[in-house]
Amino acid sequence: MLKNMTENEFSLRFKWLYPYLEETGRKLRLLHRNKNFSVKRKYDGSNVTNIDEEMSLYWIDLLSRAFPGEAIVTEEYEPSHQYHSHSDLVWYVDPIDGTGKFIEGSPNYFVLISLCIHGVAGFGILYQPERNCVLYGSTFHSARLYTTIHHYREMIRKVSWRQQMPLVVKGAQPLLRSRLEAVTHLPVRRTSSAVHNIIGPLSGPSSGFVSFRKNAYWDLAAPAAIMESAGFRTGIFSSGEPTLFNDGKVHCDRFYCLPPDTPEEVIEYVTSVTI
Repeated sequence: MLKNMTENEFSLRFKWLYPYLEETGRKLRLLHRNKNFSVKRKYDGSNVTNIDEEMSLYWIDLLSRAFPGEAIVTEEYEPSHQYHSHSDLVWYVDPIDGTGKFIEGSPNYFVLISLCIHGVAGFGILYQPERNCVLYGSTFHSARLYTTIHHYREMIRKVSWRQQMPLVVKGAQPLLRSRLEAVTHLPVRRTSSAVHNIIGPLSGPSSGFVSFRKNAYWDLAAPAAIMESAGFRTGIFSSGEPTLFNDGKVHCDRFYCLPPDTPEEVIEYVTSVTI
């Protein structure tokens, strides 16, 4: 079995990736500003651009040459979704998270890159091209916001369940939201997006995030690693059972990211309640 990765190995990978993120950012900002891309519909009805597809191949080529033998899964390259279950190392890449925002001209799109070790999200990058900043967290480093490779600030936000801030949920109908409010004694706010709300407790007024809908690993692994590094508790579930990011699949049907002092009965409820 692969040994656990060291702090130095994580640091070297992050430093290696950083200039490629900046290079990608320069390209994406130019294409975004000039609207120099084409759009088509995917099989699920969502939009995808030729840039999503090109950047998927870019990251696969880059990572496979640098780290041969490690599984690489990207959203827009279907063959990459077939990887060996229980792979020791799996990269997940979403080349443009928030494609709709990118198309609309909004700055709120991201590049998500994560590395899962033995199925655990231990290394996560959320890069925002329009602001050229990197939110990074790993097993060895609490969440940091980088403005350059040498300049960062710690994202220290002491979120406690006792602060009674809202819980953000995805995929919960009104009846379930009411039940959640009764069980958690927190206000529950509905959302249709994930990444913003998973990392929201680092900078915004929310306690945590729970999704009761199908989510892709490339959307979850990077923010999960970042939030775990900040002390939060996360979990993914398929068919009601806890699973790992190397289970041979690319989607789960339930996810949570909650403060460290979340009562155990609340964790049990959000993972087992019938929708």
